[in-house]
Amino acid sequence: MSLRLGSSLSCVLLLLVGLALTSSKAAITPTVYDTAFLNRSSFPVGFIFGTASSSYQYEGAARQDGRGPSIWDTYAHKYPEKIKDGSNGDVANDEYHRYKEDVGIMKNMGLDAYRFSISWSRLLPNGKLSGGINKEGIKYYNNLINELLRDGIKPFVTLFHWDLPQALENEYGGFLSPKIVMRSLVGDRLPKFTKEQSKLLKGSFDFLGLNYYTAYYASYAPPNNSVNASYLTDARSNESPEKNGVPIGPKAASDWLYVYPKGIRDILLYTKEKYHDPLIYITENGVDEFNDPKLSLAEALNDTQRVYYYYHHIYYLQRAIKDGVNVKGYFAWSLLDNFEWNSGYSVRFGINYVDYNDNQKRYPKLSAHWFKSFLKY
Repeated sequence: MSLRLGSSLSCVLLLLVGLALTSSKAAITPTVYDTAFLNRSSFPVGFIFGTASSSYQYEGAARQDGRGPSIWDTYAHKYPEKIKDGSNGDVANDEYHRYKEDVGIMKNMGLDAYRFSISWSRLLPNGKLSGGINKEGIKYYNNLINELLRDGIKPFVTLFHWDLPQALENEYGGFLSPKIVMRSLVGDRLPKFTKEQSKLLKGSFDFLGLNYYTAYYASYAPPNNSVNASYLTDARSNESPEKNGVPIGPKAASDWLYVYPKGIRDILLYTKEKYHDPLIYITENGVDEFNDPKLSLAEALNDTQRVYYYYHHIYYLQRAIKDGVNVKGYFAWSLLDNFEWNSGYSVRFGINYVDYNDNQKRYPKLSAHWFKSFLKY
């Protein structure tokens, strides 16, 4: 997964899941949450099912073929104590070298689309066009997109995912959002909108991308001048995963993630009403488990809680569509286990297992088999 911004809502583990692990070599067969009752055909024709990733969490090849350092390269190497397991994204899933294999995994599962992000450190190592474009970076993304298209998988490209070139940070200082970068580089040449032009822009976006993982209870927090203003205080709310001591849902591996599937329908209905029925894509949705080195491979692949999570979130997504919400696509986080920011490799979000001790080999988890069955209808 990526940094979990946007709507913070979660999923729920209430039932025991009886899914069968039939062999130690990952021959796994789902026996409940039968996809005969909920599957691709339960959704409108043309609805897109895909998976999502981000460059720093997946690609690796951090110093190869002209790639420069990103802010996350610097952070992970300068402050390894701030990463739970002291790791970094130098190798990650090594998708830079294994993208054909990963596209093959998507094709085998029957996925329609792949949402990935661009590493600007790979395209613009010096952070500016004047510093030269890295042709090897352009070649890599062209090759990835062409491989996806050859296999009938639609590429969805995220232009920014928390890993801007370090060169920009050095020049302008502070954490840079794309908006700040644009203003810094373009300066006075950036046009300013009049009030009339701003009105024309209102509602002009093509679609909303919504990330949903977890839900919290919220209460009003009055402004406090003694607190430094930040995105943590802007909402003026106090958030808690508990009410009267009762959690909103079962806790996953990440401290912030509580399982509450109904919340995905709630936020979709709210968005439909609040923002005048926009076109929506669920751009991330997923759950993690701990990376437990004591588990055998067969045990690690038997991710019953993830099957529960996806089944029930997709069920509530379908209900939202029946209620009239204009949702056209759903992207699961994530295709593979990956570097999970400050958690490093201590948690796993993938529907396919990555063996970091054996050359990043990929193995389908139970959830991957479930998705394949779900998508074949």
